[in-house]
Amino acid sequence: MQPTTPTLARPGSRTIPYRWATPGQHAQAVLWVAEQLHDHFPTLPVAAFAQAFHAFEPDLWEDCNDLWLDYADLVRLTQRLAHSPLVPDLDPPIYCADACYMADVLDYYTRAATDLLAEMKAGAQIPSRRMMSLLVRLAVGNSVVERVRRETRSKAVAHDPFAAAEYAD
Repeated sequence: MQPTTPTLARPGSRTIPYRWATPGQHAQAVLWVAEQLHDHFPTLPVAAFAQAFHAFEPDLWEDCNDLWLDYADLVRLTQRLAHSPLVPDLDPPIYCADACYMADVLDYYTRAATDLLAEMKAGAQIPSRRMMSLLVRLAVGNSVVERVRRETRSKAVAHDPFAAAEYAD
């Protein structure tokens, strides 16, 4: 997410602590937040943005034309919303690039193994080149899988040292 409005770059802007802002300023800030984050949370109603906004209580910034949040506060609010039960499940769900990549790799391996198994059951002579290609690709490993396992292991160990046994290689 890129800042749409540089906070301190606007001459004449001033900060308004959350507790000193009027209800009208809060409402204007909630609408600004909903507009900024609509692409990230397309199914989230404005009422849910308002609930998260008021729970977070960020400072507001204003000049003679606009009212907005500091970029760092917008990022923190986005992170809170992403982990909130207010966000409904998306249909279809949105996956990160790593998850899509790993799904494609696993799909390739599954299809290759299924094709080879079918040929073996049919009694066909399997070309050793195809079998070796699959085995080599499996044996080499995958850097994305290794990074995800390493990060998952470190997060699990940070929360539960006994969980390290589950992720042992």
